[in-house]
Amino acid sequence: MPHIVVYSSRLSREKKAACVAALTEAFCTTTGLARDHLVIHLEEHSYDNIAVAGKLLTDTMPEIAVGEKPLQEVNE
Repeated sequence: MPHIVVYSSRLSREKKAACVAALTEAFCTTTGLARDHLVIHLEEHSYDNIAVAGKLLTDTMPEIAVGEKPLQEVNE
C-alpha cells in the first residue's frame, strides 16, 4: 500500500479533511490506483518544534509565534 506522510503545522479538522480528500484525488488520478489502497498520515508539529538555519521558527518569525495555541484551541 502506498503511504503519503504530511508534515505540517497544526490544522483544524476541516482543513485535515480537505487536505486528505485533495491528496487522495490527486494521487489516485495520477497513478490509477484505487483510493482504498492509499494511506495518509498527518504529522502535526507546533512551530516551536520546527527550526530553519539553527533557529526555531517562533524565534525567527515572531508573527507566527503569536498564532501558536494549544491543539485543543486550534481544533475548536
